Amino acid sequence: MSGRLSAAERRVWQNFVVLSEVVRREVGRDLWADAQLSDADFTVLAQLAAAPDGTMRSTGCARALGWDTGRFSHQLRRMEERGLVRRGRGEAGDGRAAVVALTDEGRTAYRKALGPHMRSAKSWFLDGLDPGQLDHLDTLLQTLLDHVHQKAERNA
Repeated sequence: MSGRLSAAERRVWQNFVVLSEVVRREVGRDLWADAQLSDADFTVLAQLAAAPDGTMRSTGCARALGWDTGRFSHQLRRMEERGLVRRGRGEAGDGRAAVVALTDEGRTAYRKALGPHMRSAKSWFLDGLDPGQLDHLDTLLQTLLDHVHQKAERNA
């Protein structure tokens, strides 16, 4: 299998890279302006908000986000300093496991940011598509996500 891309593949890849960078930057800029959260803050808060009791093992949370533990640890330190999360040890029977928990302040910050974040995503991304295009893109993205997950499982 050749590593060379056709002209069409190069164009699609370049458009994907540019689009993803611009959308992430602009949505992140809006998120900071509206809620004083970075994209990374919001991503961690969303993961914890979806977890039972807002608590997860640190390694499991990092894995779910696709982050290495070093990056995750640094992000947690910054968020803990701002009172958004709390780090500690697991409960009885699992007392050695490092866990991270959403604080009340973190839950409030996440809830405050959720609406503005979705409005920004709609403005910068979703409003550019009509309903038929949105359905088609959804199918394409799911196909690509399935491909990436299968490839990651094979490489694990």
